[in-house]
Amino acid sequence: MKKAVCSGYYGFDNFGDDAVLCVLVQLFSKKYDLTVFSANPEKTSKDYNVKSVYSFDYLKVLSAIMKTDVFISGGGSLLQDVTSKKSLLYYLGLIFAATFFKKDVIIFAQGLGPFRSQVSQILTKWALKKCKIITVRDTDSQRLLRDWGIASRLVCDPVFTFDISPVEKQNTIGVQLRAFRGVNDDFLKRLADAVNANFPDKEVVIFSLQPSIDLDVCMRFKEFLGREAVIKNGLGVKETAEEISKLEYLIAMRFHAVLAGLMSGVKVLPVSYDKKVTFLSLEAGVDYIELKHAEVLEEKVEHLKTMDARDLAGWLKTKKLDVNIFDI
Repeated sequence: MKKAVCSGYYGFDNFGDDAVLCVLVQLFSKKYDLTVFSANPEKTSKDYNVKSVYSFDYLKVLSAIMKTDVFISGGGSLLQDVTSKKSLLYYLGLIFAATFFKKDVIIFAQGLGPFRSQVSQILTKWALKKCKIITVRDTDSQRLLRDWGIASRLVCDPVFTFDISPVEKQNTIGVQLRAFRGVNDDFLKRLADAVNANFPDKEVVIFSLQPSIDLDVCMRFKEFLGREAVIKNGLGVKETAEEISKLEYLIAMRFHAVLAGLMSGVKVLPVSYDKKVTFLSLEAGVDYIELKHAEVLEEKVEHLKTMDARDLAGWLKTKKLDVNIFDI
């Protein structure tokens, strides 16, 4: 059996990236002997039944790349410099190392950018020109690559293939928040007032999907809410998906929280802090609110009550990820 190593934002207890890894392991474990680079290799190895190497033990990482046949740069938004230029250089460095040692490189269902720096774009373009298979999850990323003269295939986000069992909806509204510029006390108060005004009879469930980033802002929102609410914090991937699927309504920021809600028939209002959330909302045909327009929160939350999640059924059926396109 061929060997493959997989790099991504793994081991940080982030629901979205862990869900991507779950799908990736399901898709590739029958084809390859997998090793995953992770910030928490013991937990990753236990949870996914794969070999795992600490992401920042550079000697072990380099050794794993040298011994592998295929290098997979995992899904998500790894190649962008808005979150951190340092993280971009890390992920590009791994791709450069893999191509230097003449390994087959797969870019797995990623969203590219945004890029603030021209240097970031040049380095990313240079790295991707050396990759064997490139798949992206949105048309904007594919358009960028086309402008760079790089061929790619458009695929759905891997989490579309994540198995979320249908469950009976409960009398609940979920609120999923993360720390980000603009998520200030004014925004949180407006959101709390809108939830209280429109859903006074619903139980409120607050989701912290990456505790190190989300928990503090979730606790602040609960204070502004001023009523009983449950905070779901630090759940595993399957537990999180199950809890989201029980909701009747969901107001969410994170891309994969929005996606999990849409997939499980929840009425979702995405709060867009990033272009990937906007693209998903437009593609699904659901109303959304941009984070910078907090003044229309009341109107958008009220409109959420008119949404019919059954309208998403046809769109969801088109979302399949064919593992055969990754054959090398």
